[in-house]
Amino acid sequence: MKLYRFFIPLVVSIFWLLMSIDLSAITAKEIIDKSDKAVRGETQVAKYTITVKRAKYTRTMKMTAWESRKDDRSFALITAPKKDEGNSFLLLDEDMWQYNPRIQKVIKIDSSMMTSSWMGSDFTNDDIVKESSIVEDYYHTLLGKETVDGHECYKLELKPKPDAAVVWGKIVYYARVEDYLPVREEYYNERGDMKKLLTCSNFMFMHDRVIPAQYKMKTISRDKRKKDEFTLMSIDNIRFNVSISPRVFTKQNLQRR
Repeated sequence: MKLYRFFIPLVVSIFWLLMSIDLSAITAKEIIDKSDKAVRGETQVAKYTITVKRAKYTRTMKMTAWESRKDDRSFALITAPKKDEGNSFLLLDEDMWQYNPRIQKVIKIDSSMMTSSWMGSDFTNDDIVKESSIVEDYYHTLLGKETVDGHECYKLELKPKPDAAVVWGKIVYYARVEDYLPVREEYYNERGDMKKLLTCSNFMFMHDRVIPAQYKMKTISRDKRKKDEFTLMSIDNIRFNVSISPRVFTKQNLQRR
């Protein structure tokens, strides 16, 4: 009888302990992978409006972009305004080219230039053509959960792999718990200073899924005059997993206008 009285509470305790364990626990890399796939198909074609806000001016551009994730290829074309129209950008594997219609010349962009400002905005060349991968180029650590802009989010730390061609010392990444969509990304240099901040908003159904339709990139500066400067990239239209002609991703296509 004494053994029975001891055994029953023990079994009950073990039962509730097992019930308290999250059997569907997800790893940090799985969260990042799901987040990346949530906003990118195997292929995609999108139209964007890009607004660059500076202290003394505001300029707006229109861009159409094609991406084949499985082939590591992308192509972007500026369609407005007139003075920027025709600028195009091509990524083939790890190589990037730009066509500048003013000088009518194709320029290969060195890997060291991938983190340079794209068209005078707060986005980089790498942000536009997506050479680096948040899934493959970083180690991922789940730091816990945190509420950001009203969304319950996974908070993750991404640190670059030794052989990864990336500039950031780390990225702190926030993805919604409900659907893994990105909400906020903080970019830090090797000294631990935050240099850029990306916020994702205006979540809406586009084509076949819900995605953030606005991405606001801000460069962190000690210059108070730049505190209100940022670049806003808005998705006007997007289609996922569509057929794209291989001719789109060629150097010959850079000049076909």
